[in-house]
Amino acid sequence: MKVLVLYNSKSGSGDKDSLIKELITYLVDEGVALGNIDIAEPKSIKEAVSLAKQASQNKVDLIVTMGGDGTINKIAGGIYEGGCHSILGILPSGTVNNFAKSLGIPVGKDAIPTLLNGQVKTVKLCKVNDHYTISSLTLGIMADITAKVTSEQKRRWGPLAYLKDAIRVLFRNRNYYLELKHDGELLRCKTKLLLITLTSSIGGMTQFDTVSKPDDGLMSVYLFSDLSLWKWLPLVPRIYRGELTQLGGHHHFRTSELLIRQYKRRYRSAKTRIDGDKSDNLPVTVSILPDGIKVMSP
Repeated sequence: MKVLVLYNSKSGSGDKDSLIKELITYLVDEGVALGNIDIAEPKSIKEAVSLAKQASQNKVDLIVTMGGDGTINKIAGGIYEGGCHSILGILPSGTVNNFAKSLGIPVGKDAIPTLLNGQVKTVKLCKVNDHYTISSLTLGIMADITAKVTSEQKRRWGPLAYLKDAIRVLFRNRNYYLELKHDGELLRCKTKLLLITLTSSIGGMTQFDTVSKPDDGLMSVYLFSDLSLWKWLPLVPRIYRGELTQLGGHHHFRTSELLIRQYKRRYRSAKTRIDGDKSDNLPVTVSILPDGIKVMSP
């Protein structure tokens, strides 16, 4: 058996060196030859995708990634481009870890036994223009809130790093005028937030969207026209319980492919974020890829 470990030392918090040592010990104890274990820290997004792609093409059995959603999606994309010959293993160490939470994968060293003794699950992978996402795309309030939060702030404060900008953005009350094309339909709308989710977990809320499953071949699209701070704060407990679809003030649909563009621009071109990281400005095409990728899960 051959294993490649790719990690991002700047993602989330925790002692990555200790985690790698525990991982190697576990793999060797389970019968993996030390010479068949390669470890690398890509210096760029391009290198991360390239290493994962090459390993998949070479039919490396398991590619383990350490990091958050923004790291996992790069590795997943590389595996897909390499022909999906490798299984993805995850040691979550990001700030929120939505994708791992949706699969029930624990954080840090507790996830190590899953890598060889878990079950293989096929999950969907989504492409946004030339990028990949495994968890979410945001535009509007959520994207604006995270835009100025640095990696260092996320490592130090976790989800609390977003609080100051959240208050600022909510009071700014900006609208976006979007045109959405899907399944032969054209929708024009004024919205404060567009959210696309591939899993049940958003912002650490594991039951945010109880409709979405990692392997259902569809994305959930939410449009929120009214997101006033005073209206939504009392609803947070219900959102945590997975009751979002029961609340008013939003439009929801499911699809496998979506074109998003602006039909009226009051500000500069709207920015999107995928899996918490900066992505393309509009227009973007979002599509679920056929077959998906294989992931080790509990």
